[in-house]
Amino acid sequence: MKKYFNYIIVIFLITSCKENLKSKNNTNDITNEKLSMGDIPNENTKYDTIYTINSADNTKLINDLKTKLEKVNFTFEERKNRGGLSYNNCEENSVKLISGNGIREYFARSKKPEKGTKDFYPDFVIWVYEFPTNDIAKQNFDILEKALNSAGQFCNGKSPEKIVINGNEVFHLGTRAEMFRTYTEKYGEIIKNYR
Repeated sequence: MKKYFNYIIVIFLITSCKENLKSKNNTNDITNEKLSMGDIPNENTKYDTIYTINSADNTKLINDLKTKLEKVNFTFEERKNRGGLSYNNCEENSVKLISGNGIREYFARSKKPEKGTKDFYPDFVIWVYEFPTNDIAKQNFDILEKALNSAGQFCNGKSPEKIVINGNEVFHLGTRAEMFRTYTEKYGEIIKNYR
């Protein structure tokens, strides 16, 4: 009887050690967990920098877009460059930083309130990231789009966002309210299909 009792104790100790080791591995390995916006950055987050470059002949699309917006009673102005955004990728536990002199930011705001309201004026922001070639732009577009869409499109916040590519430029359109999503969608498609 004493012999069986010793075997039971040994088996109990072995299984409890395995379980303890298993739970330690799970708590320390945050990369295996599903992350959300609040979980990044953490001690395991990887940082990558995407570099942009400015060229002299990069304003035709934006100038044509400005003309279209002004025809429908929007103001459209370039903002002083504050640098690019950073993009969280919750699936990779990484942050993509945008850097370089090929970053431009524009702000569009309607002069008329949204239909059915008295004081809600539609507005949106466009960040432009310029790259040396179309291929490099496409590679970086894929990286940014994947990050922006990670965690069900909630890894970077809940405001409406759209990212499109045209030639060697990536355009990120964002607005502050769900009711203005139609503008980022509409003008994002115009930018994407511009020739």
